[in-house]
This record gives sequence, structure tokens and C-alpha cells, in this order.
Amino acid sequence: MMETQGQFNNRMLGLSGLLAAILVLTNVPAWGAVSGTGTSTNTGTSSSSYQNQSQTSTNTNTSTNRFPSSFDSAYFRKRSRTNSRPNVVLFMADDHGANDLGCYGNDAIRTPNLDQLAREGMRFTNAFLTTSSCSPSRASILTGRYPHNTGAEDLHQPLPSSQKSLAYYLEQNGYYCASVGKWNLGEAEKTNWDTVVECSAGVMADETLKVFDNRPQDEPFFLWIASKDPHRPYQEGTLTPPHDPDNVPVPPYLPEHPAIQRDLALYYDEISRFDAKVGLIRKEMASAGVLDNTIIIYMSDNGMPFPRAKTTLYDSGIRTPLIVWWPGRVPAGSVQRHLVSSIDIAPTLLSIIGIQQTTMQGKNILPMWRYPHVSARNAVFAEANWHGYEKFTRAVRTERFKLIRNYYWDTPLWNSVDSIDSRTWRGMLEMKSSGQLTKAQSKLFRPKRPFEEFYDLEQDPNELRNRIHQDKYRRKRNHLRTLLDNWRIRTQDQMPKQRRRDGWTREGVPLRHNQPSYNRYLHPAETNKFVW
Repeated sequence: MMETQGQFNNRMLGLSGLLAAILVLTNVPAWGAVSGTGTSTNTGTSSSSYQNQSQTSTNTNTSTNRFPSSFDSAYFRKRSRTNSRPNVVLFMADDHGANDLGCYGNDAIRTPNLDQLAREGMRFTNAFLTTSSCSPSRASILTGRYPHNTGAEDLHQPLPSSQKSLAYYLEQNGYYCASVGKWNLGEAEKTNWDTVVECSAGVMADETLKVFDNRPQDEPFFLWIASKDPHRPYQEGTLTPPHDPDNVPVPPYLPEHPAIQRDLALYYDEISRFDAKVGLIRKEMASAGVLDNTIIIYMSDNGMPFPRAKTTLYDSGIRTPLIVWWPGRVPAGSVQRHLVSSIDIAPTLLSIIGIQQTTMQGKNILPMWRYPHVSARNAVFAEANWHGYEKFTRAVRTERFKLIRNYYWDTPLWNSVDSIDSRTWRGMLEMKSSGQLTKAQSKLFRPKRPFEEFYDLEQDPNELRNRIHQDKYRRKRNHLRTLLDNWRIRTQDQMPKQRRRDGWTREGVPLRHNQPSYNRYLHPAETNKFVW
């Protein structure tokens, strides 16, 4: 009897699983080692001593990969029609929460282009950033390193010239590298790029297409398209028609208040604007005939710019939407539910292209792009450092549990400066004054934090109930403590000798030493305050 296509697919899936088991049982080296993605002894250090040292790294993760890289890299090369190195387009949103896309189950937001990208590619449901702060997160993604190992872990710190970013490796190997939109990585990193165009969100698509049209036609390209959407401040009239505030869901850590619902609706408007830009850019690239050999990635640098999201290590701060599109290589309409860290993206791209590197701490997760059932990590790690206010917080997350350790426990959690002076913050203050905040919602106003927080994400996905003292979680809690301690030792994560001063009052006013923000604040025409 002739074998059907479905039977053939099932048989091949079984064979791939058998191959994976053989590779693991016979102790074949992890595919990170095969492809040269950082197999030497770790010398990652804290930022104070790191910048003058040579960059080598070790795999700092906690699980064994299922396939060697040579297996999957050969597969992807064979599937390429042109057998040439792929182009890479990475769309980077600014403060886009993971749940705020139609393809992630949010029916209130209009994101047709990104929803289509997910239908034609792979959607990741457990992708996490290493920090929830704009420039440190982007530096971490591009270098494939944890923030404290980049020398740029605090907000607005420039990436040192000693760091080797994805653009560095690609440009050295014949790629045309261009960044369009927001740039907050410093002057030294610009030397790794052929073109850097800084522009607003409104003209980002036009500027991107100019760069695309003027690129060298005989070189593969890497485009880092970094929109300023949906970063604050928000304005009316961004989208026509706008989102209806009455239809916008409010997460349980925020109170339901008309001002907050309106703020969320304006945030949705900016996400939809970026979605339209993504669609326009894809359309023009399709007309140019380059998409058949182009990898498209969509993600964010941190969570939404609302209290208890951005700058925190809750999932609302560090979980990112992640969509990977590569026709004929990444299965269309697939969902990858296993843990991924944002530092895994750069080494994976370099592995696909065939570029050796020894500086990145992330994992080559190429098999996860092909096989949704494959996992590469047991845990992900994240950190919070200075972002307007001083922090030294660390976290480890498995698929079910999370441990957060607040080393500066004697300070309030608070929130990012841009959300203090917002409609949402005003709504929270009104609800607080009338005694209508829940225990979870009032957490931001407490003068101190617990030293440790432990969450069962299966029972409490919004991390509203700290279970650090519950005996039934003792073994899991201690296991995560060990993971976190070992990670800090491996990556030489050291506390600073003294705390960095806050840049702002808790009411959002810049302090005298915080320049140039303080001087701008003194002049009403250049006020630093955000619009309600």
C-alpha cells in the first residue's frame, strides 16, 4: 500500500526523535560546541573589570541540547533554494508586552500583519529577556551576553568597543548592516554598522525602505529595525480608528480606572502603528524578491511601560513576544512553548550563517526553530539594574517556578520614570487615596520589598502571591536558589561597592545630579514631564 504524506511525516518525526535519543545516549557534544558557540572556560566578569579583558565564554545554561548543530545547519542549507547566506531582518519594539498581540490571544488589539507573520512562522510563548530596561536589553540581545557582562548594564550606558555584537560578526563576514529607528547603544557600537539612521516611529518605515533600496545589491544584509513604538509618551490621533478604552483588558496588577483604560488603549494604538509598518516593509521586500532567503524576527526589548511591568523581573517585565519567520525552514503556524532567552538569538543566527564566535553566552537554539517539541533550557535568568532608580535584583525562571531576589530590599519596587507621570499613575493614586487598591496593586507603594519572592506560575501566572514561606515548595525553592547562585558565580555577577544614586524623586522629578534631565526640567519649554 502506498504511504500517505501524513504517514511519511509521522515516520520522519519518529526517526528524528530516535536520532535525538541516540545522540544524547552516546554523549555527542552539544551542538553549541560543534559550531564554536563559546566552549572555552568562562571569563565573564562584572562591568567594572570586564571591559579590558578578552572575551571568551562558556555555556552558562542548565540543560543538554537535543541535536548537534551540524545536523540542523546542514538541513537548513539544503532547504535554501539559493544556497546563499540568508538576510536577517529583526524588528525591535520598544516596550511591547508579550500578551499584547492578536496571535498571543488578545482579541482587543489589532495586529493583522504580525498575526500573519505568526501564522506563517513560529510563535514562542516562553521567550524571556535578560533585563527589562531598554538599552541594556538591546545590548544584551546583540552581544548574546548577560547585561552585567556587557559593560552596559545600566540605562543609557554605551556599549564598550571591546564588546563583539552580532553586527560586528556579520559586517566582518561580508554583510551589509544597518540600524533604523531608535539608537541608544553609544558611539563605539556604530563602528560595527554600515548605516545608522536615527528617526521617529512615524517615519521609520520610509527610512527603512530608503536604506533597503540603497543597500549593496551583491551583499546579504542585516536590518535592525528598532521602532520607538510603543514607548511613552502617548498622543491622541496615532491610529484611525483608535482602540476603544472600554474594550481593553486591564491586567490584575493594575486597577480598573477610566484613565488607565484610556492609557492602555493609546498604548495599543502605537502597537498597531508598528504592526502596519512591519506589513509595509514586508510587502516592499516581497516585491524586491528577497524574502525567499530572509529570516524575519519580531520581538521587544522589555515589557509594557506600565507600573509593575517595565523595569521589573515579573513576566510582565521580561517576557517578550517572539516570532520567527523563515519560509521553508521554520514550520508555518508552529508554536514553540519551551524556554528561550533573548541572548540565544544572536548565536543562533551566526550558527545558521556559519560564522564562528567565542564571546556569546547564549545558546544555539536552531533545532527549536525546526522542531516545536525540542527544548534547550531548563531555566532562564534575568537582572534589574539602574533605570532611573537604583536596583540590584536577580531572577531565575523555569517553566513553572520563579525566584526573585531583591538585594536592595530596603527600597520600594516603584516603577519606571516614564510611567510615574502618566494617566495610569494618576489613576492608581486616586484609587489608593480612596482605599480601592487590592493587596497586589498596592505593592508598588510599600516602602520595602521582601528579600526573596517565589511564584508558582502554573497556579499564579500573574505573580500576585509570594509563596516564599510555604513549606510545600521548599525543595523547589532551594533548587532555584542553587541555580541562581551558580549562575551568578559562573558569570561573575558582583554587587557594586556602593549604590548608584537615584536619578529622580519618587514623584518623577529629576535630581540635580541627573544631567541633562535636571536642566531640561528647569525650563518649561523643554519640560521633562510627560503628558497625562
